[in-house]
Amino acid sequence: MKVPARVLSCPPGFDFHATATVMRRGPADPLVWYDGRRWRRRLAVDGAACLLEVVPAGGGLSTRVLAGRVPRPHVERTVARLFGLDDPALTSWLPAATSAGSALSRRLPAAVRRAAGRPRRTAALPGYPTLFEALVHTILGQQISATAANAHRAAFTRRFGRPFAFQGGTYWMFPAAGDVAGERLASLRRPGLSTAKAVAVRAIARAFDRGTVSEAALEALPPEAAIEALTALPGIGRWTAEWVLLRALRRFDIVPAGDLAVRKAVSWLAGREELLSEREVREFAAPWTPYSGLVAFRLLVAHRQTVG
Repeated sequence: MKVPARVLSCPPGFDFHATATVMRRGPADPLVWYDGRRWRRRLAVDGAACLLEVVPAGGGLSTRVLAGRVPRPHVERTVARLFGLDDPALTSWLPAATSAGSALSRRLPAAVRRAAGRPRRTAALPGYPTLFEALVHTILGQQISATAANAHRAAFTRRFGRPFAFQGGTYWMFPAAGDVAGERLASLRRPGLSTAKAVAVRAIARAFDRGTVSEAALEALPPEAAIEALTALPGIGRWTAEWVLLRALRRFDIVPAGDLAVRKAVSWLAGREELLSEREVREFAAPWTPYSGLVAFRLLVAHRQTVG
């Protein structure tokens, strides 16, 4: 069943092309198909496989299901998460701001409002379709170049993912935890993974497959407890856990305070020549609750736009 196209509203200045380009990890990315106008991806939305298409239309994003049966609200929620349209800061620049957007706008430092408030420089926080994919992508990209990481991700997807033929094209779905949990280490290493990465990916897959780690459970935990639950997994440090929770689970209350770029941005806002420590960044960001992580991200963008 094809779901009729529906247009999701976007904030002024939202750059569809830039966002779609960033989401496609290299020219050989098997997950994201993008021809400069149409964006497509094969996904499991609430357990149902579907092929989504997103195109810009009338100042918004036209979304539809090309193949599969998925309720429209689930499709819209997934697209909003992937493209960062669930970022309440984006709506804070609109005349009729949402309550979430207004609350966040009041917490944004003036430097962030000036930079992020310019429509041509709107910066959303794009997401991942699942926490499992975010964690595995992070593991595959550790300590290697972006080019090598993209090659490993593509090879991993083609080896353990599922292809889907549609109108002469092939669209790949990222492997589910159950597709990986039972694999031998030798098999997991074939896409280019080191032994340590293969061990980490399999352990994470088994944790999700057995239910010892789940998105629902992590969403319900306080920030520190959610971070501890992820750092208990092999290959996942605190910095990784914080960014993954912020981007994949949209835990806007979690600050990646150990990230050097975040520390530089907060130090800049504080007017400090020396870098603030991780502890000092957390203390500085405390008044931005419950959007501390989101404000930190937008501050990072403002710093790059202003300072470089």
